[in-house]
Amino acid sequence: MKDIYDVVVIGAGAAGMMAACTCAKRKLSTLVIEQMKQEGSKILVTGKGRCNITNDCDPKEVIANVMSNGSFLYSAIYGFPPADIIDFFNSIGVETVTERGRRVFPKSGKAIDVRNALAEHMKACKAEVLKDHKVTGISRSPDGEISIYMKDKNNIDDLCFCRNCIIATGGMSYRSTGSDGSGYELARQLGHTIIPLKGALTGLNTYQKWVSGAMGLTLKNVSLTLYKDNKELFKEQGELLLTHFGISGPIVLTGSRYLLDTDYKNCKAVIDLKPALDEETLYRRITKDLEENSNKQLVNSLDALLPQSLIPIIVKLSGIDPDKKSNQISREEKNALVFLLKHLSLDVKSGMDIDDAVVTKGGIAVKEINPSTMESKIFKNLYFAGEIIDVDALTGGYNLTIAFATGRLAGKSIEAR
Repeated sequence: MKDIYDVVVIGAGAAGMMAACTCAKRKLSTLVIEQMKQEGSKILVTGKGRCNITNDCDPKEVIANVMSNGSFLYSAIYGFPPADIIDFFNSIGVETVTERGRRVFPKSGKAIDVRNALAEHMKACKAEVLKDHKVTGISRSPDGEISIYMKDKNNIDDLCFCRNCIIATGGMSYRSTGSDGSGYELARQLGHTIIPLKGALTGLNTYQKWVSGAMGLTLKNVSLTLYKDNKELFKEQGELLLTHFGISGPIVLTGSRYLLDTDYKNCKAVIDLKPALDEETLYRRITKDLEENSNKQLVNSLDALLPQSLIPIIVKLSGIDPDKKSNQISREEKNALVFLLKHLSLDVKSGMDIDDAVVTKGGIAVKEINPSTMESKIFKNLYFAGEIIDVDALTGGYNLTIAFATGRLAGKSIEAR
């Protein structure tokens, strides 16, 4: 290690690596300290292992999808918008494709290619990387020199010095990837306020247990509406997953964010299993299916309408005798089936724990960070980037966009000496 670095970046995730690339490319001597054995561990699990790099939209739309403190990100997002993020990854060898919802992925479909490209580019820019080291403290001498205290994998103390420091240690979600919240304690020691942490973008626990009977079933092109005290908070069509605890999947993760700041009392999730059909059309469809299976039991007559594992559940919830022949089903019973398929209701108990969340809500209070530079207003020459800041967004590539944009802004803002 050098006697003193221009910049030490704590954390080699998406934000940290982008910050390090930006600093090192400006010829600032840069050291990246990572407590894991490898850089970018969390990148590997994003986008179901495919890495949703960004969303191919304009900066205004990115900010509109930020749920906490979107205006704070104005300089960061406009300074490094999605189009520039795509160009950056193309320039370091990651070809991209744009999919449904304008989500941008590596063409290979492999998150590891994104991680490897960032890590290789960081080193090509001459940033040094120190792995298996956990930072335990930060202090500054009267002459402005910053001391970084750390321990190696054998718990042996180590120390380095720098003129500027960027904390990009992530949040508390996916703790196994190294996001253990240690960066919050570092910031707290330096006088920063930590907004209470919650897990954002999670599955939803439900009181109804029948969901476990269809555990693992993915429902495509369904509509989900979430209510609090009978007031609609969210509605979206897409993919939903039934689990042992309740519901998950893309539209649930997004919708869960709208319930996060509630107490979950009187919260309902209503699934429309057939959003493309109005009730009258669905009634005719059910009538046709039953007529075609007139001598079969009801439970054996709905294969063309519903997934196999869901049929006995729906029949039981309808209250109709499953052994009843299809040609004996009354108009009232068919109407009951129609209503159930269009309004499959679940009582929401809670969201999931922060360990099971996609991102963290809460973190370093934005009022204590200069939004034009990402520099601390409390501790000079200290910067923040990524999920450690109290900003979080919906699914669709927006959270990684925030990480890359804030990392780049922090790296650009450090003055060369």
